[in-house]
Amino acid sequence: MVTNALSSVDRRQVLRFAASFLWADLEVADSERRFLTQLADELEMDDAEKEVAGLLASPPVPEDVDPTSVPAAVADVVRQAALRAIAADGRVGSEEMSMFELLDDLLPRSSPHA
Repeated sequence: MVTNALSSVDRRQVLRFAASFLWADLEVADSERRFLTQLADELEMDDAEKEVAGLLASPPVPEDVDPTSVPAAVADVVRQAALRAIAADGRVGSEEMSMFELLDDLLPRSSPHA
C-alpha cells in the first residue's frame, strides 16, 4: 500500500474507512483488531494507539466515512484498506461486498494521467 504521499488527515481517513468495514457485522474479532493495529503501523500514524483504541471501542461516525469527501489521490488506498478489512476475519460476507461495491461506486476515480 503506497502511503508515503498521504497527509495525516488522509491516513486517519483510510484507517476510519477500514474500521467501518470491521464494524459491518457489529462485532470486531481479534484478527480484525490485529489488522487495524497493523494498518495504523503501516500508515505511520503519529497517534496510532489512541486512534485505533477509539475505533475499536465504537465505529466511526458516518461523517468520518463519507466517500464523497475522499480525494481522488487517496481513493485507491481507501479501496485497498477496505478490501483488506473485509478479509481480516477470514470470512467475506455478501453484505460486506455489497457495502464495498457501494463504496467503490461513490469514491472518485484516479485520473489516468496522474
